Amino acid sequence: MNANQRYRINHPAVIAEVLDGEAIIVNLDSGAYYSLRDSGCAIWTLLTQQCTPVETVATIQTHYVGDADDIQSGVDALLVELLAESLLVPAEGAQPNAPVLDMGSPSSGAPPFTPPLLEKFTDMADLLLLDPIHEVDVNEGWPQPPKGQR
Repeated sequence: MNANQRYRINHPAVIAEVLDGEAIIVNLDSGAYYSLRDSGCAIWTLLTQQCTPVETVATIQTHYVGDADDIQSGVDALLVELLAESLLVPAEGAQPNAPVLDMGSPSSGAPPFTPPLLEKFTDMADLLLLDPIHEVDVNEGWPQPPKGQR
């Protein structure tokens, strides 16, 4: 793994949203969906902003209290999982971005770092694979009338 590589969401196969400190990620090709909370959500947020693993580790170290080696191994392990699940892919030609990580009120102090946990759910895979969202034309949207009725 290249520590200076930048990554992006594997769009259009993957969609994601961060809500109330939890990243919800859906792989439309497999029908699996995923959850990342706490440090995992923060790492996801930074990686999807196309921060390198080095930049991600440095930013996490400023927002969490923990051993530098634990943070490094947590970021590395999560990145390996995200790539293995095809949720992230290398971003070719990506430009550096200033990391933005909203962790709430600074007066509350930095939370302790806990290793990220990528939770994977497949219980709705059949429904997600049947969803007509897979047939959406990027330029025409959904729903759209049958081709003969346009």
